[in-house]
Amino acid sequence: MELGSPVILISAFGRGHWLAAALAKEGIKTTLVDVSSKLGVWPSEDVEGPFGFLRNERVSESQLERLYADDPYDEVSNGFTLWLKEGPFEFKGPVSKYKLDQSSLAAPVKEIIAGSSADKTAKNLYKHLEALSFDQSWILHLAHQWAGTTYAPNARGASVGAAVPLSSSFLVRQATRNGLEKSLTWLASKGVEVMRPHQIMDVSFGGGKSITGLELSGEKQGLFRLEQIIWMLSSEETYFLNERLGKYFFPEGALEPEWCWVRYRVGLQQCFERDRLPLHTLVVDDLSSPWTHENMMVLQRTSLADQFDVWMRIPTVQRFNKEYLTVRSDRMKKLLTARMSLSEPQILSFPQEYYYTYAQLGASRFPVFGEKQTSRRGRAGFGNLHLDGPEVWPHYSWGAYFDNHERIQLQIVNWWKEKLLKEQKEKKRKEQNP
Repeated sequence: MELGSPVILISAFGRGHWLAAALAKEGIKTTLVDVSSKLGVWPSEDVEGPFGFLRNERVSESQLERLYADDPYDEVSNGFTLWLKEGPFEFKGPVSKYKLDQSSLAAPVKEIIAGSSADKTAKNLYKHLEALSFDQSWILHLAHQWAGTTYAPNARGASVGAAVPLSSSFLVRQATRNGLEKSLTWLASKGVEVMRPHQIMDVSFGGGKSITGLELSGEKQGLFRLEQIIWMLSSEETYFLNERLGKYFFPEGALEPEWCWVRYRVGLQQCFERDRLPLHTLVVDDLSSPWTHENMMVLQRTSLADQFDVWMRIPTVQRFNKEYLTVRSDRMKKLLTARMSLSEPQILSFPQEYYYTYAQLGASRFPVFGEKQTSRRGRAGFGNLHLDGPEVWPHYSWGAYFDNHERIQLQIVNWWKEKLLKEQKEKKRKEQNP
């Protein structure tokens, strides 16, 4: 059986849903193939991640509609919150401006973080950032690093990726398995064909280094003809899904990240500090030490008052090392006890990597790459192949996802208009010369 669509998106974990809907709105027949279930045993919390949603004016109404087609978001009343040794720093709290004004940060850094600097001022600051001391610039480096997909040492954090808008409204949500289903239903309502094949078996190619089809197995199986393909899996996810596809799309092999985020579920007893924690807190113990391991953790509330998710960034080579994960948990409990002396932290569950093998989990949900790995990222070897996913995004924020999707949308809409124009000219030529 031969199927087909001008544009196909290979998606997982909700990636690209807005893009698919936006292309369908342009009158382009669009198909989204969801392969989430083929990429490991992941609970909803691991799919969602620790990065929330920093909303700024660049997020459009249609993008907001896509976000709220999934599980609902709750706004963190005082914004993004840092808990440093000297105390909490809330980016939209009643004393946020005063704290920022009284800090040792340089004036241009304060303006960027507050979102009040002109583009020219920001560009000039980045050019001369090395002239500032770490005390004068640390918050800008952190804005690049905490959700970044590229790891760099603290004092050079702003040299890679892009800054997340820490002073924007900050929202988080309790993810559920039904969230993805709701989003796929929303996609179908927008005219997108949604498919969930058992497997993507193979690829067919045409002239000029182009992909012409995918061989699918499942309820709808056969050769799926296409003209443009948007591939939203990392190279490692692609190899895990189907090694043959990995060799086609990423012939240099799967790119293994240097770092990854893992999630512990922790029980905290009732105490003054625990009860005043916001929905989401980034805990940094020592600003001068590497922003990894228990030195930089996300502490996020769950639906139960005494249970929290604790995320930390660890070396990828240690993902499945049970002893290592246990040592990190012991150090994490000591740090949490130092901050909340009566909380008596207990590990309720370790990261998924503690219980499963690589064959069951596959690639990390939130990989972080090294600076030297940049040349391998985002390289498409086919003219009609558009890449998306962790290897392409500068950081894990909806703003970064949407920026890349808007870029791809523009390319495909321009291609579609040129295609229609050529077809119209050809039709007119045939009518004039029957």
